[in-house]
Amino acid sequence: MTKFKNSDLVHVAPGTPAGKFLRQFWQPLYRAEDIKPGWAKRVQIMNEFVTLYRGDDGVAHVVADRCPHRNTQLSIGWVEGDAIRCFYHGWKFNGAGECLEMPCEAENFTRKVTIRAYPTYEYLGLIFVYLGEGEVPAKPHFPELDEEDGRVLDIRRAPLPFNYFQRLENSLDEAHVHFVHKVSADLTDELRDLPQDFDAEETPYGILRLGVRERGDNKDNRYSHFFMPNCNFLVVPPSNEDDIWAAHLTWRVPVTDELTMSYAVERRPADESAKKARESKAEHRPVTEIVADVLDGRMRMQDVDPNHPALFNIQDIVAMSGQGKIYNRENERLGQSDIGIILLRKIYQRELGKIRAGRPIKKWHRTSDKVMLGFKPLAAE
Repeated sequence: MTKFKNSDLVHVAPGTPAGKFLRQFWQPLYRAEDIKPGWAKRVQIMNEFVTLYRGDDGVAHVVADRCPHRNTQLSIGWVEGDAIRCFYHGWKFNGAGECLEMPCEAENFTRKVTIRAYPTYEYLGLIFVYLGEGEVPAKPHFPELDEEDGRVLDIRRAPLPFNYFQRLENSLDEAHVHFVHKVSADLTDELRDLPQDFDAEETPYGILRLGVRERGDNKDNRYSHFFMPNCNFLVVPPSNEDDIWAAHLTWRVPVTDELTMSYAVERRPADESAKKARESKAEHRPVTEIVADVLDGRMRMQDVDPNHPALFNIQDIVAMSGQGKIYNRENERLGQSDIGIILLRKIYQRELGKIRAGRPIKKWHRTSDKVMLGFKPLAAE
């Protein structure tokens, strides 16, 4: 990795190659349950701010960060019906960015003023936004999680204090599970042993990641899926003896170059989801405190409470924080277990090269069929 290529990967502001690339896909912006009708919030995503508000009818809208009059934050204004009114001088805009009212100004001036409005929709308990230009792509679709089947959505949002691409690479890393998440892996027959073989291949939607493990006289292939540009889908093991296996869908969304927001969606039995919620509200040390203590040598990872509800997050954050806020990839030594990471970088560099040259990127898509998740026995040779 040269400095030039590494720079292309990690910087996501408007106008940068990676920033342009990521903006050509729908991105989660907020948990739907965290914004009520009649409320507005200022949200940062990919080094820019936008205004998220939910109209009185319950529909979510995303518009520009500031009023075009005197450039104060729109989010501090009032939500009226399906529109938002600026707190400073009362200019009022609807969800399409049209100015509806402009007190003290001529009516013909009102019709000349608009603000940026972004396509928005809700799915799987998240509010998604499209920040790009041109044709809006197909909305994300995960039939594996659409069916309730007696289960409820469990949606979590967690800040990660490092660059988004470090988290993406970790999603393609099959080997780290046996070290970073050793406490949990040792609880399962499926993950107790190290993989003997690794594979990763490009697909129409992104990357299929495979890890082969021996189980007695048999071998299993673990299937995990990476959906371009920043979404991971796999089955995760229980974090403790009272937990369960769960299909785990995550997006890693850049907030700034040095801060990432992780959105995780699972479907769990109602009693399991309620139990998770109770555990999260219980008295546990904050994740940031634990991570700081481990990194500063005041605490060892083996001293972390194995029943902490955010154990997986703590483990991953410690590992990737140890790389620095923005990882310098020039001095690393990759091996055969890094095949997924190498493929991810090649795809990103190829697609960012198209961005730099002004050419269209690959048309990433998935079929309506469900993908294989978890473990599948390998056919005997």
